[in-house]
Amino acid sequence: MTKTLSTVARIAVVDDHGIVRFGYSQLINQEPDMKVCGMASSEQEGHTLLTKESPELAIIDLSLKEGNGLDLIQSITKTLPQLKILVISAHDESLYAHRVLAAGARGYINKEEAPEKLIEGIHALLQGDFFFSESVTKTLIRGRLGSVKPAVVQGLESLTNRELQVFEQIGNGHSTREIADTLFLSVKTIERHKENIKSKLHIDHATQLVRHATQWVMKRGY
Repeated sequence: MTKTLSTVARIAVVDDHGIVRFGYSQLINQEPDMKVCGMASSEQEGHTLLTKESPELAIIDLSLKEGNGLDLIQSITKTLPQLKILVISAHDESLYAHRVLAAGARGYINKEEAPEKLIEGIHALLQGDFFFSESVTKTLIRGRLGSVKPAVVQGLESLTNRELQVFEQIGNGHSTREIADTLFLSVKTIERHKENIKSKLHIDHATQLVRHATQWVMKRGY
């Protein structure tokens, strides 16, 4: 009797919300060619899960219970360079698409998209393709082909990944100490990031920085 090789793709889910993880697993496990092999809620749990299970594909949110999705993507791709990563997040794709691509992810889906987009994105990555929205794909392609000269980067796009993390934490009402603890950095380092953010965004005072960050976070419903 000839043994048939399994064609079921093993998929891991890293998201900080239990209901979201459950919903993803329900959608994925309904598909005959894929199954969820494990789930995690934090950066460390995600790294441990992915290293142990070595799945074909990982779904990773940018906002995690402890740590950050971008940091997880950057670290795990060094350990598992063959791993295909699909980001699903509530964050603005136009701001984060190039960041997740540079970190090692191959696709991005906004959480407001219809559920079938998840399965469509997974299939695209498993087939070796990338998966971004049409508008972002065109922008990324133009940039990679050099068909457009990069303009002077302004606003939030000028922030580094770490500065953007700090900016978001400020918008969520966290103190400098809380941000330092969350990102495993010193208070002095966070203060330096704040000064860099104010300089890049042309903000003079700490109160203006807090107001600007809070408005940005509220606008996107994080």
